[in-house]
Amino acid sequence: MVWPFRRKDVAPPPGRKNATYFFSLGLGKAGLTGAGYDKLASEGYAQCVVAYACINLKATAVASVDLQLYRRGKKGKLAKVEAHELLRLLENPNPTQSGREFMRHLTSYQQLCGNAYIFGNGIDPAKRTGKPPRELQLLNPGKMRIEPGTGLFPKQYEYRSAQNVATTFPVEQITGRSAILHLKSFNPLNAWYGMSPLEAAALGVDIHNDGQRWNKRLIENGARPSGALVVKGGEGHPATLSDDQYLRVKQMIDEQFSGPANAGRPMLLEGGLEWKEMSLNPKDMEFLEGKHSAARDIALAYGVPPQLLGIPGDSTYSNYSEARTAFWTDTVLPELGWTLDALNRWLTPLYGEDLYVWYDEEMIPALETRRKEKAERINAASYMTINEKRRAMGLDDVEGGDVIFVPSTNVPLELAGQIDLPEPGSQADQGGEPATDAPEDDTDDPEDDEAE
Repeated sequence: MVWPFRRKDVAPPPGRKNATYFFSLGLGKAGLTGAGYDKLASEGYAQCVVAYACINLKATAVASVDLQLYRRGKKGKLAKVEAHELLRLLENPNPTQSGREFMRHLTSYQQLCGNAYIFGNGIDPAKRTGKPPRELQLLNPGKMRIEPGTGLFPKQYEYRSAQNVATTFPVEQITGRSAILHLKSFNPLNAWYGMSPLEAAALGVDIHNDGQRWNKRLIENGARPSGALVVKGGEGHPATLSDDQYLRVKQMIDEQFSGPANAGRPMLLEGGLEWKEMSLNPKDMEFLEGKHSAARDIALAYGVPPQLLGIPGDSTYSNYSEARTAFWTDTVLPELGWTLDALNRWLTPLYGEDLYVWYDEEMIPALETRRKEKAERINAASYMTINEKRRAMGLDDVEGGDVIFVPSTNVPLELAGQIDLPEPGSQADQGGEPATDAPEDDTDDPEDDEAE
């Protein structure tokens, strides 16, 4: 039996998709736009369940973090701003999307093709501290074309809508300011477009998709090759069927004995036909493990632990908890920080040079285990004062907290050795009144003398 993923170096037949399509997209020339983007979205995202799960898991995690606004004070200290026009814009960027939906779609675009475009409606490229935008809108990366410039910055962005109407957004060639914020990943083949994670996982996507199709065909045929009909000819007669006989037998098999609904149905053979059973050997069934290996490669390209996707392997509860924490610390937070850094360069200065958009790690439920370990580690540090421990946990100082307590006695270090502690087992140690060592009075009591 032919290995299902082995391909010959020939042109695919009509209607057959070329598995090496992702490698021939021409990233070094034009980037993922137009038909290339549509093909990537349809085959890489809409048809591959692993890539779909990775992109959605990552985008949902990024969008679940509440954004905070801070104001830089003296010595760079950040003070949280509770209400501001910028916060209202991030919470309601446009009439059709909420803030969380906006961030989810933004991350999905970037993870799908390596590029994401934000249009600031009302931004003047010539002014760094000009008028803030009225709204923020996401543009489809497949409809965006970048016209290269002569220097470090593009000359302009050209966006073609569904009505085939081109809208251009110029780029200020000195400062690089534009009404378009282009978020792109690193691409060693092209300086203007980002590289999609699906490019690195293209072979894994092809193997996984073809494995799904192969498995579907097996199910349609009773999860095994049905067998073979052998024509037995008599003496002097060739063992062949006429064209009409062949077509009639083929139609009978397709209609009455193929598919899951006809599984196990007995076959009535005419004279001269003999049924020979066929089955798969274990070597031919290794495609299942190959499919799981391809799924791990796709998850690796997106930085998603396989345990979170239910891929067979080390999927214990302990490993799942550790994988979830690693997913947030190694993948989600760096991705969110990269996006917020871009917003702080492009959008935040329009509202004030001292403003800064970031997130509060203490408000992320997925990092509760990490915060607990940090609190225990800080609390066990005997060389830190109370206020130093509180600052490390993000809390304010308290009066009298600039002292160090000795762990064995829990007294201030400067008073150690000056306080007499009760001996173990004594009355004072048990909470009673301490015994007095005053000498007895030997003077005669006059009342006692009178009584005598």
